[in-house]
Amino acid sequence: MPVASIAQQIQSARKRRASRDVEGPVHRDVLRYLRLSLPHGFVIQHTPNKPRSAIQGSREKGLGAIKGWPDLAVYGPGPDGPGVWFAEVKAPGGQVSPEQREVHERLMDCGFAVRVVRSVDDMRKAVRDWRLPSNDMLIRDTSGRAA
Repeated sequence: MPVASIAQQIQSARKRRASRDVEGPVHRDVLRYLRLSLPHGFVIQHTPNKPRSAIQGSREKGLGAIKGWPDLAVYGPGPDGPGVWFAEVKAPGGQVSPEQREVHERLMDCGFAVRVVRSVDDMRKAVRDWRLPSNDMLIRDTSGRAA
């Protein structure tokens, strides 16, 4: 049986990683969009919620990690003063878990906006619906706020 070359092994590993991480590229695109389209003064924060081990998960839970917490939080000046908006990033076809659904409902019960986004277009719609100021000419009105 022939042994695969190093280049073939690297290519094979890349394919395996790429096939497993379908959400990562969407997440990076959405994050890039937010950083480019929201003006100075906004903070976009990602909460990693996938511990590498049971021990790490236990430590994180002890420090306040909440299973199902949204991937991204957007902090900044909103139409009614300072605010926080949450985005759960999913790959196309990805499903929201029961824990995520429960956390989203709890946040919405507190008055926070939460969106599940599967693309930059979904995030663009959320920014527009949340009436956040935006540099995105596709949704911007003359005041600089999302139309």
